[in-house]
Amino acid sequence: MTAIFENLVGFIGDNPALAGLICFAAAMGEALFIIGLVVPSTVVLVGAGTLIGLGKLDAVSIFIWTTLGATVGDALSYWFGYFYKDKVRKLWPLSRYSSLMDRGEEFFRQHGGKSVFIGRFVPGVKSVVPGIAGMVGMNATRFTIINVTSAFVWALAHLGPGILAGSALGAIGQVSGRLAFVLGGLCVVTFVTIMLGRWLILIIMPLFPNTHSVVVSWLARRPDRVSRWIAEALDPENPRSTGMLLSAALLLVTMPLFFWFMGEIAPGEPMVRADVAILNLFDSLRSPIGDKLMVIVTLLGDGIVVTLVATVIIAYLFLRKAWRRATGVLIAIGGTALFVPLIKALLERSRPMDLYTGAQMFSFPSGHATLNTVLFGICAVLIAHDRSRWAKASIFTVTAIYVIAMAFSRVYLGAHWLSDVLAGLMFGTAMVAAFAFVFSPVHNEKLGRITLAGMTVASLALFGSWHVMRALPSAMETYAPRSEIIRMTGSTWRGFGWSQLPAQRIELSGETKEPLVMQYAGDPKRLIDKLAGEGWRPAPEWTLSSASGFVEGQTPAEDLPAFPRTQNGRQPALTLIRKDEGAAPSDSRWVMRLWPSRYAVLEGRQLLPLYTGSVLHEEIIRPMGEFSGPKTDRQTPEPKDNPLSSLSTSLQRERPNGETVVLAVEPSDAIPDPLP
Repeated sequence: MTAIFENLVGFIGDNPALAGLICFAAAMGEALFIIGLVVPSTVVLVGAGTLIGLGKLDAVSIFIWTTLGATVGDALSYWFGYFYKDKVRKLWPLSRYSSLMDRGEEFFRQHGGKSVFIGRFVPGVKSVVPGIAGMVGMNATRFTIINVTSAFVWALAHLGPGILAGSALGAIGQVSGRLAFVLGGLCVVTFVTIMLGRWLILIIMPLFPNTHSVVVSWLARRPDRVSRWIAEALDPENPRSTGMLLSAALLLVTMPLFFWFMGEIAPGEPMVRADVAILNLFDSLRSPIGDKLMVIVTLLGDGIVVTLVATVIIAYLFLRKAWRRATGVLIAIGGTALFVPLIKALLERSRPMDLYTGAQMFSFPSGHATLNTVLFGICAVLIAHDRSRWAKASIFTVTAIYVIAMAFSRVYLGAHWLSDVLAGLMFGTAMVAAFAFVFSPVHNEKLGRITLAGMTVASLALFGSWHVMRALPSAMETYAPRSEIIRMTGSTWRGFGWSQLPAQRIELSGETKEPLVMQYAGDPKRLIDKLAGEGWRPAPEWTLSSASGFVEGQTPAEDLPAFPRTQNGRQPALTLIRKDEGAAPSDSRWVMRLWPSRYAVLEGRQLLPLYTGSVLHEEIIRPMGEFSGPKTDRQTPEPKDNPLSSLSTSLQRERPNGETVVLAVEPSDAIPDPLP
């Protein structure tokens, strides 16, 4: 997978004109009237800036393309508003966003011509201000001057952070390419999460303006008191009803998900296999710098830090005489602190590593993920109370990034299974949603939101720094990577040990796939020369050139890259292909993959790593003669088609279901004991 990204970055770096056009289109798209709400220019431009920082793109050309795109987009919006005037409000779907245009007009009346410059940096109005300027008849020359100037500054503001990030990732990559890959992946996930939330708030919700009223009316017609009380609380005339409705919906989603996770961690369920596979994947991505960063993050979420920060927040609320909210925070934190060990003790799910004693020695759910979600989620609710929706979005985004980073550190360090963390996030979010629903109507308690935000950040920084400095050395030893290689002698492996390895490939989702029909002890690279005489050769690497073979109808089977597959979270150590000579020319092939296992074989005086693998037969499908796509038509080969069968050290074993597994040891003069 990393090779794909590297080749993609290399292609964009070698073709700056194409990258420039992409930046031009993104910058122009976000400036178009209303349409700009759905165009993720920030993601594209920060990504382009990152490539500049990595040295893959030319800064000057990308900056020029971005500035031109922003200028053209605003100009098109201006002339659209200039020619259509008030008719704009009657056009669908623009008619659905009348409130957005009202805010744009109010913004323009407040700032005048400066709004064209300022508005470009203000979320929620930047996509309408140029059109509003045209609708009110702003002088075209004046608009153009401001447009070009603001586009220049806007391009610099969007590319600059990416350039800094790219430079940082480049420096990190010099030390650890794996760490750079992990951090880059987290950035992508964060960007996608923010964009999905933005589209939901700004695009989807306005298209269904009556949904709120329909829900309230349905609740009001129900006979029970609870429904009628909820209907009154969610009445559209209540300015806080929308937030309460969202809180209620979030609660109704997250709590069932929590209990669903509880049911999915029973032995034998796909979720259990997925947890192991994902843990193995993260284990392969670990690096010394990444370990230290993640240990620091996880220490910030330790119980002692959470307790001290929660004490400061609760004490502040009581001092402000916000009795109800202070009591609510105390109940939420205290209830969660009791609930987590109770569920741990009931389920008794083992952790990936030994960490604690008592109920905390068990794994489900993650205490770090649950308690930090509750504490900082509630702080975000209190700080964002009665703020604008963009202020709320910013506060919740920062909080979510911190909590997700905390949860990620637990999986990265091997302290929890992924399902533990996800369940903790679900329960914690449900508690935050319940708190928001109950206390949103309360408006007569003065909190001092800025002071509360400052105290939350300061107490976390103070107590977190103290705890990190005190516990970091021992924590680095506790969370150090552990090698769990299981050793067996050659005779044990050939006798019955081979059956201890998985019989089928396990995907990251936990689903079982094709049979694993070979086991090889030794260096996989030595197989390349040994099997070359049988027609096997390394699969083509994923490059732009090789990937383009999928869109050509005449690409030979042996020239198509093999699709990446993982076994229990591990990448293949070796991928070989062989053209099927018995089939029509270029129409099919055999694909062999070897993955590392957690076993090693003691053969003679050598300890050889043990690999397990599969052999698939793929038919090349060419619809309409324009594309080439491999389709797996056989997952269990005949023993003669198993590449290890050609080795002099091979022997066969049979599973209870009749599948044949071929075992082989690396041919070497240093191994004195021959296989029987």
